Amino acid sequence: MEDNAELESFRRQWREEVAQRTKHTRPAPAQPRPSKPPTAPTSQFPSTRHEASQHEEEHGGAASVDHGEIIHGMGHLNVQPSDEDAFHAPASREEPKSALEHFERAVEKEAEGKLGDSVQHYRKAYRLDSAVDKTYRNKYFAAAWKKPAQAPTSGGTTGKPADQQSKDETPMLPTPELIASFAHLPIPQAEPLIENTPPPPCPISHVPSEVLVEIFRHVALMDPATLCRMALVCKRFAYHFAHEQHIWRRLCQGSEFGFKSMHYSFACDLHGNPEYTLATRYTPFPQAVPVQIPEPFSSWSEVFQVFPRIRYTGIYISTVNYTRPGAAAAYQNVSWNSPIHIVTYYRYLRFYPDGSVVYLLTTVEPRDVVPHISKENVKAARATTQKQHPRHTSDAAGAAEATDPIPHVALEALRHAHRGRWRLTKPVSDSDSSSEDAQSEVPSAYESLPDKAAASQSDPRDLIIETEGVGPKYMYLLQLSLRSTPVGKSNHPNVSPPNPSKNTKLAWKGYWSYNKLTDDWAEFGLKNDRSFVFRRVRGWGMH
Repeated sequence: MEDNAELESFRRQWREEVAQRTKHTRPAPAQPRPSKPPTAPTSQFPSTRHEASQHEEEHGGAASVDHGEIIHGMGHLNVQPSDEDAFHAPASREEPKSALEHFERAVEKEAEGKLGDSVQHYRKAYRLDSAVDKTYRNKYFAAAWKKPAQAPTSGGTTGKPADQQSKDETPMLPTPELIASFAHLPIPQAEPLIENTPPPPCPISHVPSEVLVEIFRHVALMDPATLCRMALVCKRFAYHFAHEQHIWRRLCQGSEFGFKSMHYSFACDLHGNPEYTLATRYTPFPQAVPVQIPEPFSSWSEVFQVFPRIRYTGIYISTVNYTRPGAAAAYQNVSWNSPIHIVTYYRYLRFYPDGSVVYLLTTVEPRDVVPHISKENVKAARATTQKQHPRHTSDAAGAAEATDPIPHVALEALRHAHRGRWRLTKPVSDSDSSSEDAQSEVPSAYESLPDKAAASQSDPRDLIIETEGVGPKYMYLLQLSLRSTPVGKSNHPNVSPPNPSKNTKLAWKGYWSYNKLTDDWAEFGLKNDRSFVFRRVRGWGMH
């Protein structure tokens, strides 16, 4: 009977707790239990198996509890879930149907840490609407994207200060006028190297403009790229960079980097021996007579940057990649486990102001061979393989000029280099173009010319290169075209993209092999060939 009384007390307390949770009220104080004989203190945890066995031994066997009565009492219990439990119950919410509902459910799951369910809802949302994220942002965060309205003031229509309104109303000046406004600006002082210390002295800030222009001219004749970097120092330097056009005219007419060192007819033979004197050379901008800026250019700086011109301060590199099946695939059908080889090789072109060129085709990477590509090193590499042949005295004599040691990898690659010569296509006007001029452009090294090469003789961007062939009776002819290297697009709609780099790319137009004995031409396919891209090399062509 004592056990039945304790069970009834437990049932009564359980009903009270369930009723309090359902009604969200503070639990009432528990009713006092009926008096019973003192027993051992009960633990808040369930009794272990050892404690249960001791309880049976003390009461003389199994406890006399009516299990049918317990089951009947449990059936009458009506436990209602709370509102919070109902919110988290998966069956209480409808499954989302639209893309926005799936996106909202995905955000909720992500906040709860259920990333798997969140990803599933995100996928369903984007399948229904690819721009559902914008719809969600406009629904919940539209106010954050709107600019706060500015209340009108007595001084104007907006709440901006008067000086700020004047700045906004000032029209933007064109670039030439903006640069011209920098003429009388001082050269700013340098920033201090350490905080709370005076800035270092800047003696050039007090130099007159005439002396600054002379410094700019000397820098331009040593390296035009350095002159361009000086324009980024301050606004005063930018003004002199754009305004002093006589410096750019001197660059165009000079032989350091200008068009006086360009060749529009072959100046040497394949071995670099000169064939004509300087008096017979053609230049589009001679210094003896006044020369006007050619159309459609508007300044000498634009002529220097855009007019077709070969660069001597670096090397032109063509990187070629292609795939081919492995050795095992040659004897059977290609399958998923057949090896595929990725082949990479390079073509190098280094030009010299005397009209000669070095052409190299190799698999050696640029960092291993580019610093050693020169006419002297080519002679030295050939002399190492021709020591047993005394007739090659010219190559052995030229090897003495290569004083720097050549690594073995570069030496093996330079043994296969070809010497040659180059020329640009002479720019002729419509009035000067005649049959005699066209015939004079045909080189005397061969009597015929490929139709493809002869058809584009009037393009001033074309470059013709003749190199040694695989044997003494063969010669290679390369026809390339000067192009500009494209640059990345601007991501801002109001900012124009930067100007492309001019004369830094050589696009293929044709590649032939010429037999001197039979006067036959054989064209090489250009399926895998890529354009040459200019790469500057420190120390090359600097004055």
